[in-house]
Amino acid sequence: MRLKTTLTVLMKRNLYILALMGLGAVALGLGGCVSADPQVVARAVEATLKAVSTPTPIVVVVTVNAQKPSIPTVTAAPPATSTPTNTSTAVPLPLASPTPLGAVSPRSDGASAVPTWPAQATPAPPTKAQPGKSLTPALPTEGITLTPRPTPLSAASPRSEGEAQAAATAGNITPTPCGDQACAASAGHFWLERPIPDGYVNYPDRTYAFGSTADGQREPHHGVEFENPSNTPIIAAEAGKVVVAGDDHTTSYGPATDFYGNLVVVQLDQTFQNQPVFTLYGHMKTILVRVGQHVNTGQQIGVVGATGVAIGPHLHFEVRVGENDYFSSRNPELWLKPLRYNGLYQGAVAGRVVDIKGRLVQGYPVVLRPIVVDSDAPRSRYVTTYTADAFGLAGDAILQENFGTTDLPLGSYTISVNTTKTYQQVINVTSGSLTWVTFVVEPPPLVPLASPTP
Repeated sequence: MRLKTTLTVLMKRNLYILALMGLGAVALGLGGCVSADPQVVARAVEATLKAVSTPTPIVVVVTVNAQKPSIPTVTAAPPATSTPTNTSTAVPLPLASPTPLGAVSPRSDGASAVPTWPAQATPAPPTKAQPGKSLTPALPTEGITLTPRPTPLSAASPRSEGEAQAAATAGNITPTPCGDQACAASAGHFWLERPIPDGYVNYPDRTYAFGSTADGQREPHHGVEFENPSNTPIIAAEAGKVVVAGDDHTTSYGPATDFYGNLVVVQLDQTFQNQPVFTLYGHMKTILVRVGQHVNTGQQIGVVGATGVAIGPHLHFEVRVGENDYFSSRNPELWLKPLRYNGLYQGAVAGRVVDIKGRLVQGYPVVLRPIVVDSDAPRSRYVTTYTADAFGLAGDAILQENFGTTDLPLGSYTISVNTTKTYQQVINVTSGSLTWVTFVVEPPPLVPLASPTP
């Protein structure tokens, strides 16, 4: 940076000495910053001497070099949070089967199967997505066959929860949300084992959970993803009959053809509320079963790949209720048995976030922060409320939740939702149970808030 020091030489002779003293002060005061050329100072002195005998003021400019000063770093104070509101209801949902988890097919390398917890080191896929990105790219738009949209159903008149449950049992599901413990307990369906064996990554990826959009970058997700290297075994999550085994080049089983690549669909032996239940396994590299074959829980049905629209090896897993189509997908995290930790099943949390008019709030952050939990490495959990789409993405037919997550360590948490302000509750997560939470919030702004980065 260049600095200019200006010395105005006054016309009066009685300031002659002061002018010389001022020039000397400039030269000595700046020290090492003044130019090393002595001729610059000499010319300045000569100009000063002439100034006392001339009627016109002379401006003497001495140019110096100086270093640029450093700029301090300022750290902003954290924002204040709003006062907690609302209350929660813990709904115990015992597992469908109290027996230990089903047997898993032996590992090809001879290693024994061991319980897996998210904090445990696991094999990483050789191809990883960019941070905050899903392993499944945006839907293709050319050279595909789109699944036709169904004719919208007329809105049903409100019914009591007992009538809703009776209708569901008869196979006529009425979209009436749960509001008490008895209703939520009737929706319990922790039936499924993990579709990936122990010893691999057998917990869902959190960056693109069911119903989320990866912070608006993707279409709403109709399943969950298990990130694993290619050739990782895929096993049947529950016993049933194989109804699809092949590719989707010509027949669409989702939003478009060539979406899942190689896939398997199993219709389970069990039904839920008199409705068939299907499990879908997508992006497989190799399929080891055929249509019409009956598979048992834990039986290997293929290996992980990156076929279809996948850009990295992983298993895309769906649960479909009622029909084997994209419109009938439900949150797999509310169907999978929670993982075990310290010999106990962990828990799950689900609920509804609605505005003051009872409308579901879509695409907003839900944050669970541990207070006291049974974990060696407690961490916060970030999810978002489901985002609806043209393919009918929705919650469970009975629960009618719009967020849900599983594999939570047992203990107490704060759970908060942020719309126009932050709403917070305290909940308890218990073994093998679903903790049910509801929030009634002020109408949020038109543009959804970004999900916090884990």
